[in-house]
Amino acid sequence: MRVLVTGGAGNVGRRISSLLAAHFEVTVYDLAAPPPEIPVRFLRGDILDSASLHWAMREQEAVVHLAAVPVPGRLSDDAVMQVNVLGTQRVAEAAAFGSPRRLVMASSDSVYGIVFGQGGVRPAYVPVDEQHPVRPADAYGLSKHLGEEICRRYARSHGLETVCLRYCWVFWEETYAALPAWRHQPGAFRQQMWGYIDVKDVGRAIVAALQAPEIEHETLVLSARRNFVGRPTIELVREFWGPDVEIRRHDLYENMPDASAFDWSRAQRLLGWEPMYDWDSEVPTA
Repeated sequence: MRVLVTGGAGNVGRRISSLLAAHFEVTVYDLAAPPPEIPVRFLRGDILDSASLHWAMREQEAVVHLAAVPVPGRLSDDAVMQVNVLGTQRVAEAAAFGSPRRLVMASSDSVYGIVFGQGGVRPAYVPVDEQHPVRPADAYGLSKHLGEEICRRYARSHGLETVCLRYCWVFWEETYAALPAWRHQPGAFRQQMWGYIDVKDVGRAIVAALQAPEIEHETLVLSARRNFVGRPTIELVREFWGPDVEIRRHDLYENMPDASAFDWSRAQRLLGWEPMYDWDSEVPTA
């Protein structure tokens, strides 16, 4: 399969591109080149450049859309909305009118408004799943939610198969190196709800999303199997979010007390995917 990866040279993107290159013929579309050791073709381009995007989509069978302003606060809200919303619109339009049949978009747990939301939005229940209320409280979360709706629109109007992956904080080698210190301050990560996912599991989920049959439009939550603090999740929720948060799937937390506060079971059912990597095997030992 020929796959175009927007933003394939960024921190997450270059790792995903490297993983995808083991399965597909990958072309990275980005403003910067990926590291030379990654076996991919490179096209320099901007996701706001419609003409360049339409040219890049020629003969591609699928698109993985990673290009974005990755966090709030790095640029102005206007810039976040322009790149993340208008850029997604132009990527989806180029895919819909080009040769790709499927678009896999990097969404985010920030759509719920809890992560990055300055503490004003509380979880309605745990574990958070695809049906949880979406209440973005910052430009980044709003941009990702609108990106999902753009994908839904092109699935509905043009038959473009779309998969939006709402994944948690992505961890890789450098992140794991800082984790031992972070685990002693769980209150600092209250809004992340102690959720994360290994970049290798993100790559595996994208591979599964590209290969899964009979998809029109899906939005799926991705998370590691457990929280990164190593404490019981219900205990963390009660301590840092209070007694009013509804706890669902009691059997999950009985069998695995530190199971993630995010529910990835729908991705398991639809894609056959489940997380393989965890902090206890990835954190460097002293």
